[in-house]
Amino acid sequence: MNSKNNQTINAVIFDMDGTMIDTEKIKENSWKYAGDSQNLVIDDKIISEMRGTNKEYCKELLCKKFKNIDFKKLYNDRNKFIEKYININGIEMKKGLIEILQFLKNNNYKIAVASSSEKETIRRYLAKIKVLEFFDVIVAGDMVKKGKPNPEFYLKAVELLNVTKEQCIGIEDSNNGILSVYPAGLKSIMIPDLEEPQKKLEI
Repeated sequence: MNSKNNQTINAVIFDMDGTMIDTEKIKENSWKYAGDSQNLVIDDKIISEMRGTNKEYCKELLCKKFKNIDFKKLYNDRNKFIEKYININGIEMKKGLIEILQFLKNNNYKIAVASSSEKETIRRYLAKIKVLEFFDVIVAGDMVKKGKPNPEFYLKAVELLNVTKEQCIGIEDSNNGILSVYPAGLKSIMIPDLEEPQKKLEI
């Protein structure tokens, strides 16, 4: 695989939720559950705006939409819902993930994860599905100032991988994720999960 600048692709950066593991629907339901506890209607449109973003982005968005919101309680209720579900049901890995990670590792690609989840959560989830050892670098939501769709996630991953942006591919399942990859200057691949790509993102 070669970029338009004739630089060989040698690194792949994966989003986690919805891309590697089937957790986006769980997170969607968790926001609705947490909202109900404060009589807030966190509907599909709001959830779509938050999909792929980090905690601070969600806090800013929700505090603008709702008055007198207790975001700390809301976020804790959300996390408790997610953890309870996963403790009971486990985490479902996306089909083909092991095969692609093994291919990349066997062919000496550098591999990173750039996820809006907290670092401890990323490590725990990837360990649960036994793929943590494949990753050279983790960039988490609590490691950046600006969440997706800002490009900071992918710029930081490129820096930590010690490669150029032209040598990287970013793989995402959400529009916010692709909007983070593209301005960072990486090649992008979208594997739709709960939402289809916006027309402006199709190339």
